[in-house]
Amino acid sequence: MSDFKSLERLRAKLAWEFINSIENQLDKLTTHIRELPAVILTSGFGQAVAFYLSKNDYKKIIDNVAEALSEITKIEGITCGKDLLEKIRTSNHETYILLSNEALKYAIWLKRLAEAMEVEK
Repeated sequence: MSDFKSLERLRAKLAWEFINSIENQLDKLTTHIRELPAVILTSGFGQAVAFYLSKNDYKKIIDNVAEALSEITKIEGITCGKDLLEKIRTSNHETYILLSNEALKYAIWLKRLAEAMEVEK
């Protein structure tokens, strides 16, 4: 149980740091952050990453997801969205599922915190 709590704390910490780092851009990015969990669920993780990378405004979000996934999963070589897309493309099924599940959990933290910051304003 402590591993679960530690992972949740890590996800929350990384999401909080990102949301605080983009506070001046939050109005512009909140909608895209809010949509990320739904995009992952409806389109699949690989397609969600590719879509967010294709849009300059969203790239910052997916780059952060990539960095967070590297820290959460301890999978090396993921420093940005392009690295993440390559890892998705070349990984085995188990790694893809791990990344996808962790990305969804992290995206939910991003969404919650972005919405909380929006309410604060």
